[in-house]
This record gives sequence, C-alpha cells and structure tokens, in this order.
Amino acid sequence: MVECWLPYGKTEVYVSVPLRNLVGTVEPDRGQPSPDPKRAILESLQSPIESRALGDLAKTGAKAAVAIDGTMTPFLATSALSAVVETLLRSNIPADNISIVVGNGLRERSNQELTAAIQASEGLQGVGVLEHTRDASNFTLMGTTSRGTEVKISSPFADADVRIAIGEVMVDHFSGLRGAHSTVLPALSGKATIAKNRSISLEEEVAPGVIEGNAVYSDTVEAARMAKVDLALNLVTNGKGDLLKAFSGDIDKALEEAVKELGDLYRVKAEANADIIVVSAGGSRFDFDLYNSVWALNSVAPIAKKGATIVLLAECPEGLGADGLSALSQVDTLSELRRRFMLGARAVYLIKTTLRRNEVILVSALPGYIAEPLGFTVDRTANEALKRLEGRRSKRTLVVTNGCSTIPFVG
Repeated sequence: MVECWLPYGKTEVYVSVPLRNLVGTVEPDRGQPSPDPKRAILESLQSPIESRALGDLAKTGAKAAVAIDGTMTPFLATSALSAVVETLLRSNIPADNISIVVGNGLRERSNQELTAAIQASEGLQGVGVLEHTRDASNFTLMGTTSRGTEVKISSPFADADVRIAIGEVMVDHFSGLRGAHSTVLPALSGKATIAKNRSISLEEEVAPGVIEGNAVYSDTVEAARMAKVDLALNLVTNGKGDLLKAFSGDIDKALEEAVKELGDLYRVKAEANADIIVVSAGGSRFDFDLYNSVWALNSVAPIAKKGATIVLLAECPEGLGADGLSALSQVDTLSELRRRFMLGARAVYLIKTTLRRNEVILVSALPGYIAEPLGFTVDRTANEALKRLEGRRSKRTLVVTNGCSTIPFVG
C-alpha cells in the first residue's frame, strides 16, 4: 500500500492506495520560492513598474488604505503588509493614518486566523485593521463597467487618499488568473457587484488559467481601474502559496509582468485513464466552504474519463458558502441557472455537468443532508470513500493534491 497525503482543512489526511493501482500523484511545481519574501516585496516596492514609488505617492498626512485578499495565507499576507506599511512609515505617514482592509468578498464570514495574524504581527502594531464582507453596508459606487457591472467597493478603501491593493497571482476559475485586480473584485466588493461579474461566466466561455478573451477577467480589471488603485502589488506564488516573485506598480503593467513570471507553472502533467481520481481542494485556503472548494472539480473533470469516480476532499467548516448552492440545487439546465442567477449558480452548473459523466464522492465535514441534494455521495474520510469502491474491477487511481490551484493535463 502507498500512503498519499493530501491537504484537508488546516491539516493533512492520507489515502491508502495499493501500489498496483496507483497510476500517479499530481503535485504543484514548487518553482523557486523566495528565501526572504518580505525582502523580495520591499525590493519590488522600490522599483515599481510604470508607477511612482510608494514613498512619492504617500504625502505627509495622507490617509492610506492597504487592501488584501482574505483568502491569502497569514504568512504571505503579513509579509506583504509589513513591507508596505514599513514603506509608508518611512514616507512620514503615521501608523494611525494607515488602514488595512481585509477583503472577504469570496467568503461568507471573515477569516479570523488571518485577522489575528495581522493584529499580532510586530511590524503592524498601531495600524487599524478593518474587515470587509460582501454583505457589508458601507460601499462606494465607483462606476459601471462596459458589461453593466455596478462597481460598489468598500468605502474605507475607496475614500482613502492613497490606495494599495495586494493580490496573489494564481489560477482563478472565473477570471483565469487572480492578482491585485481580484482584491478589488471580488474581495472588496458587495454581493450584487460580485454576482453580476460572476454571471458573465454562464454567458461566455471562461477557463482556469486563461485570461485572453476571458470576459470575466476583462470586467474584473475594468473594475480595478475604476477603483483608482494607486499601487498594485502582485505576489506570484506556486500552487502551495509560497512566494516566487513580487511585482508592484501600475494595475495593468505590474499584472502583465507577474503573469509572464507565472507562465505555465500551474499546469501539471497527469496520467490518463484513471478509474478513480482522488483530489483535494488544497486545504484551508480553499476548502473553508463548498463554494470555494468545488473548483477542484473544474480542474480534474477534463481529464476524467466517462464513468470514473472523483473523490473530492474538502472540509467546508463554514458550510456551503453561497446561497445558490442550496436554492438552485435541483436546477440542472443552463437556461434556468441563467434566469435565476445568484452566487453559487455556476458552481451548481459545474457540479451537474460533472455528475452527468462521473460519480462524485465528497469527503467533508458537511452533513449529508446539506450536500446530497446537489448529487454528491458523502463520506467522512477518504479511506471510507475508497473502501466504498473496493468492489470495482478497475481501480486505476490518480491522486491530485491541490486541485484548486493546479490544472492537470494529459500529455
């Protein structure tokens, strides 16, 4: 037997697969992680791309808002925030004029672990920390995109004199790739803004890792421009959240360089014709709720042969994560999902289209009565799920450790 360890919530769990059945394990390419993330970020801030340096943007007495995506790992987030705040303090901006805005637009609840890490960080003492949720009431309307998205973002960020957006450059299953633009939309946005932007994905073709011709990406970047971000900080990471390189500067140009650096790192070769695919969403960065976990299916469904079983590991301690996953659980036609669109509709579409070809067993803390209406079979452990499949004649098994942040392909 081979024990394969996969991320699950804040820990790891293992699955035992007979050696004769294991056809491969798909792991993220680690790249070359920076030995000193904060230093790498400080160097980026000193040499911004097609933008004035942060010290020149921040006039004495100005109020600065530093926004960060609430799904980022605490270590990466505090490294980036410490570098930015240190630079602002050197520019004679007092600590009580600096606000950190944690954008939780992707979550129904705030990320308490991240907030606690920020508040405890030595370099961030005296700096105010605000938490934004998509159901908040203090929004500022920045304008309407060419696709009709009313861009309403967190007022504490919009009303600042200097606005800095920090984002992680990685795979996104709506806009193709995340970055500082995603910190504006969805992280700092309201529910209606996010829903309108996400609804585009049911009208036009989108794919993870693809930004060219991606209408959601175009809408997201247009919204970020409307937010008048003075400096964008893009953190290029591998599939495990380690910093590879940082790029700061203009919202468009800094992202362009970051995307070049990322390249195809998120694409990982996989073996074909597996009968069982065991895939983890990728741990607590993704599996805090089902809405953010199911995109692992979007990564593996294209390589799953018809009739294969997908075992999805996603703890989901915060529940479903979007109203549409319960309200639309019985809808299986694209036209009806478009007509009744709400957050979660595209996730339902993904689940239903996957289930037409493959059985999906969900390994989760979610009660069965919540997940089963969507069509999932629910087990409490991955090994229980595999035991359920013991009677199958064909059991060629592929293991994918980070389904939300990598894209397996058959070469």
